[in-house]
Parts: sequence; structure tokens; C-alpha cells
Amino acid sequence: MRRRLCLCVRPESRGRWCSAMRIVQICPSSGDNFYCENCLRDAALVQALRRLGHDVLMVPLYLPLAADKIEPLSNAPIFFGGINVYLQQKLALFRRTPRWIDRWFDSQRLLAWAARKVGMTNAQDLGATTVSMLRGEEGRQVKELDRFVDWLRTEPQKPDVVCLSNILLAGMAKRIKERLGVPVVCLLQDEDGFLDGLTAPYAEQAWDIVRARAGDIDAFLAVSKYFADAMSVRLGPPAARMHVAPMGIDLDKYVPSDGKPAVPTIGFLSRMCPERGPERLVEAFILLKRNEKLRPVKLRVCGGRMSCDEPFLERLRHKLTAAGVLADVEFLPLFDPASKL
Repeated sequence: MRRRLCLCVRPESRGRWCSAMRIVQICPSSGDNFYCENCLRDAALVQALRRLGHDVLMVPLYLPLAADKIEPLSNAPIFFGGINVYLQQKLALFRRTPRWIDRWFDSQRLLAWAARKVGMTNAQDLGATTVSMLRGEEGRQVKELDRFVDWLRTEPQKPDVVCLSNILLAGMAKRIKERLGVPVVCLLQDEDGFLDGLTAPYAEQAWDIVRARAGDIDAFLAVSKYFADAMSVRLGPPAARMHVAPMGIDLDKYVPSDGKPAVPTIGFLSRMCPERGPERLVEAFILLKRNEKLRPVKLRVCGGRMSCDEPFLERLRHKLTAAGVLADVEFLPLFDPASKL
């Protein structure tokens, strides 16, 4: 990754290793309510870059970083606090409120409470807000964007590069480049599913804006060649700006198992919501239990949930009860990032 960043943002460095860089990693957070693969990927990336000697500043958006419970990763304030983003989207008054009012809504305790009460990161509910955020300096959250960029300008050391966690943050790139004069790179993983899942007319609007804003990005880093090719088709950036940076695993955090589990167990790790497919898994599990040889098999479901997911989970429990296999299924109620290992 160290060499790849050099190739992406410093053309004059092609063919040689770079010295330590000052990198700003912008990371949206889901709080600590459910498993977010992008949040964990960003945290692992920051840790790896720091071990290579780079000076990486991780900046959380929307909600507090869940990864901080494992290892402190950021001393930066939260920007684009989820409550302020929502209020500025819904009410023109909050697009003009002074910072001392906005600061109250950015309280980490209040944000953590709000994250448990509402589906703040549900694609179906966030169409208009997603479009507004993608519009950047032309969107309803421009006050938040300007506060963030102004804060970056006051940092003692200017960054060599700003890294966006995903293409949904592309609306920030133009303002960052205008005021800081630094390159902006963007990670790509699974944004197409989120954008395609937006309700009409927001999905089409969002893709149109993303394609336009892609021109503000200096380099894209996709997690696989497949996704790089797929997003090249949908975004249309020149091939020279699309790179592949496969994800890795920090093996130091894992130890070999003591042996086979006493009971064969199927595991599910993701947010417990319809979009992640647990209902299909439950239906498959019910079919497996009808096989005499597979009667002992168990199912463990983990990954956290939002309050809006509860009716769906209750429906799954009823389905399992009707099939007589609920006793063989464990829904882990809490998602503690430290225990996922």
C-alpha cells in the first residue's frame, strides 16, 4: 500500500519508494451498533500505514468510531455529525445555526443514543440526504463541509493526500482540492449496492452526480480487479486513475483453533437486516435440519442491529419456531467489536 499510494498521488515518485507521508483518512462510522466491514477495513488500513511509518490522521464522520474501543485511532472531532446532517437536510433553519448550537448535537453521547434509535445508515431512507451530500459545496450540508475543510487547514502539518473511504464522499473532493491544494484518492468496495438500493428517483440522481464528481478524484483504489472493472464501467474514469489494492488480514490478531467445534455450527456475521440476507440463511438452515445427518447443526447470528430491524428479526424467530428449530439458533444481542475475533 505504501508504494501504491506513491504511484497514485505523486507522479514524480514513480519507480521509487516514498518517504513517510501525511495522510488524512476520512472514515464514515456506523457507531457500535452493527458490523460495518468498511469501518473495520479503514481502521486496519490506518494501523498498517502507521506501522509503515506514515503519519495518518483518521477523521470520523456521522457517528463515533466503533474501532476506537479496540485501539484509539483518532483524536479528531466528529464531522458531519449524523444529527446535524439530518437537521440540515430537513430544515433550512439548521443550515444557518451558529456552531455553538451545532456542537450540542455533535455530542458523542447524544450521537450514540440517536444511532440506537433510528436507522441513520439505511439506504432506503437516505436517498435525498445521499444526493445532497454528493453535491458537496452545492448541497444542504455545505456548512459541515466548510467546517471540516477549515479544520484541516488549521492543522499544523498539511496533508500529502486525503483519502476518502468510499465514493459516497466524492462531494468533498472539489472543496478539499480548492482550499488545500492536495490530491484526493478514493477507496472503492461495495458502493454500487448502496446506490442501487436507493429509492427512486434518488438512485439515478446519485449515480449521475457520482459520475460527474468522479472527475474530482485523482485516483481510485478498488479492493479487487473485478470491482475496479465494474466501477470503471459505471464511473467512466480513465484507466490510469483506477488501481487495485486488495485487502489484507492482520494475522497477529488470530490464533489457531483448539480443534473442531463439539457441534457443527454455521455462522452469520453482518448487520441483521433484510438487505444482508439472513432470511435466506434461515430458510436454508430449516431445510438442512430436515436431513437426519445434519440434525445436530447449529446457527449463530451476530453482527448487531438497529431498532428498525426488530420487526424483521421477530419474523425470523417466528419462522424458526414454526419449523421447531429455534432452540438451535443463537442470536447474539450485542455487537462488541473486540469480541468479533
